[in-house]
Amino acid sequence: MTNFDQLISDQFCAFDADYLTQKAAFEAQFEPLQERLIAIQKTGNSMAASDQKMVECKWLLLYTADWNTLTGKLADFEKSLADHDQDWASQQVESDGSWGPCYDQWFLKVDAMIDAVNTLADAGDAPKYPFLFLEPIATPQKMVAWLDSQKTSQIYADGLDRRDALGAVTATLSQMCFKSEIRDYFKAHVKGFDLTDDYIATYKNWLDAWQDDQTGYWGGWFATKSDGVLKSPDLSLTFHNISYQHGKVDLWTEIFATTLAIRDDAYPFGWKHNGDFNNHNNYDVTKIFDLGWSQVDMTSQKAASADIAKIVNWCLTKSMTPDGGFIDDPTFYNSVGAAYYYGVSFLDQAQYFGTDKPFWADAPFADGPALCCKIQKKIKSEGLDDDEAKAAMEKLVDACGNCT
Repeated sequence: MTNFDQLISDQFCAFDADYLTQKAAFEAQFEPLQERLIAIQKTGNSMAASDQKMVECKWLLLYTADWNTLTGKLADFEKSLADHDQDWASQQVESDGSWGPCYDQWFLKVDAMIDAVNTLADAGDAPKYPFLFLEPIATPQKMVAWLDSQKTSQIYADGLDRRDALGAVTATLSQMCFKSEIRDYFKAHVKGFDLTDDYIATYKNWLDAWQDDQTGYWGGWFATKSDGVLKSPDLSLTFHNISYQHGKVDLWTEIFATTLAIRDDAYPFGWKHNGDFNNHNNYDVTKIFDLGWSQVDMTSQKAASADIAKIVNWCLTKSMTPDGGFIDDPTFYNSVGAAYYYGVSFLDQAQYFGTDKPFWADAPFADGPALCCKIQKKIKSEGLDDDEAKAAMEKLVDACGNCT
């Protein structure tokens, strides 16, 4: 199987011979700023504007070789850290109906919007303004044209890896089209965007054609000078396509085989980050296995069970503190709350907190309910109140009740 991490690095080096040196230098500038932001967020301040600036800097660092733009963005990010009154940056923008006013990249505004819509839908509140900013994908024809334009990267020619933009927009579209409460919300409450049955069917057809019949996976495609177009097996993009379609996809045997085969490879083309497991990816993998469990044979199930046991043990012994906290990894997560959200989500998906037998194990876990309560108490003691920490708490309460 192609080493896509190496392929991408090589392509960036073909675009910019000084790429690796430049990237390392900018990483050294970025990391202390991110650490300062995290320290402020630990006080309970979400720092919405700075957080958006940080996310865009990280995207520029990981998916582009646009050093001039990154230079300016880092300076802007650093300046923003002095202002702790940033609630305005979490609000919908009147002029175009978007969220994420500190983002320049359109796809990041799309990503921010779907998070806001999930919150609004839960509360039963309509958005204040029409979604005019969705004009680039406002019709089935525009949507397909945009997706086709992002599906294949030519990094050696333009220094841009389109994978992140493609993933953000397809994850959003999948929620809009297949997540019933979000689909109904769009049809009932959103103005400036018409989510028709034809739009949904067109998107479904595009997704089906995108799935690789060899691996069962979805992922960005990479044009090369010598080997044509290579299709990557992307864990995150595959998870979103399977999850939001509630497992109603084809090629489950291939999906299980690929998922098991990439266990020790680096994210997004494997489970690991910086050489070790990660609760975000652990969650994705476990849900993929859960949704396809009845579609594969016992041999595949046994192999998957063994790997789930491995990552549950890692979560409990390596990613957590004895008092129920989750150890943040700023090289992967954008906030402290995110580390809690994905740690909780993984254990919940593995059915660790419940009293019933998990889908992958022989018996429930005796210490599960107590751990659930311990994590609740830790979140409260840390004063975490961002959206992801709140979502983690909701999952814990659903799993074992309110432990206060």
